[in-house]
Amino acid sequence: MFIKLLLLSTLLSIIGYIRAFSPQQHFPIPTSVSLSMQQQSTLSNTDKVYTRVAFIGNSILYYNDSPRFLVNLSKGHANIHQDSCLRGGTNLQQLWEQGNGMSEHGFKEQQEYPTVQSLLECSKDKQTYDYIIFNDHTQAPARLDSRKATQQTLLDHYLPLILQNEAVPIIIETSAYRYPNINNSNDLGSANEFQKKVKNGVESYVHTLQTKLPKKCHPRVAPVGTAYLYVHDDNQDLWARLFDLYDHFHPSLLGTFLQGCVLHCTVFSSPPPLPQTDEDIASLWSNARYIKTGKNRPFPSVEEAAYLLNVAKIVCGIDEVPESSL
Repeated sequence: MFIKLLLLSTLLSIIGYIRAFSPQQHFPIPTSVSLSMQQQSTLSNTDKVYTRVAFIGNSILYYNDSPRFLVNLSKGHANIHQDSCLRGGTNLQQLWEQGNGMSEHGFKEQQEYPTVQSLLECSKDKQTYDYIIFNDHTQAPARLDSRKATQQTLLDHYLPLILQNEAVPIIIETSAYRYPNINNSNDLGSANEFQKKVKNGVESYVHTLQTKLPKKCHPRVAPVGTAYLYVHDDNQDLWARLFDLYDHFHPSLLGTFLQGCVLHCTVFSSPPPLPQTDEDIASLWSNARYIKTGKNRPFPSVEEAAYLLNVAKIVCGIDEVPESSL
């Protein structure tokens, strides 16, 4: 017995010696072996397929950080990577000329893309975008002269970059203001009249691009203003709270929630997952770069979130049967 043990020990030592000095070999993991949670996480992160979205616009988007909100809202349904070039108070022509102004308006970090050109131009080491989401100054599509100027800007400057990316352009129909005559809008009429002019103008932008784009890049309207107007006609108290209560034309957190739901429905032709708790709702802004919160700027409740999501589905043609209003 002693001799057998001695021989076994010697044999194991020889094998260990050979392994130590032989080249390393890598063997596939048998399918019956489970990966650790860390390994699974690593694999899932590297294998993710992202929908790449570029945001181009003004404070209607940077208020409450709509780009990052949409990323968080879509989790569980899609993986979105977003980049933004936004500047407060500008139309699409001014944004092209002046470039990114987010850091001047409260964003907490320096942005990577200082201009629209640097954001959208394609190169060998830069991935293209699947969707480019635009918003013009709200009054620009509502007036014929500024509408025509934007149409020309889209053709001269934005169209070549849309074609480079082979992206689908999405133009937001922004909401008419809460009160007539504010922010130099006295010639645009009531909420319904103002909204109709905005909608017609945005549809003209889509038509302008559609004539120059291939079918796979067919432009779309994100009917945010139409969604606001639906709430206006169904629940005036809630409609009033879609606006920032201090300036009455920027979106409140409820307005940004509705805008995000409409964008998700427009991009994916399906609704986002519905948050189930107050904590779920607050987490949608957990990494926001610019947010307006406080006693007079509350997060949507679970019931309000469900209602606003349903409104987004209705105006985007996903759900034709309205649920009862709040």
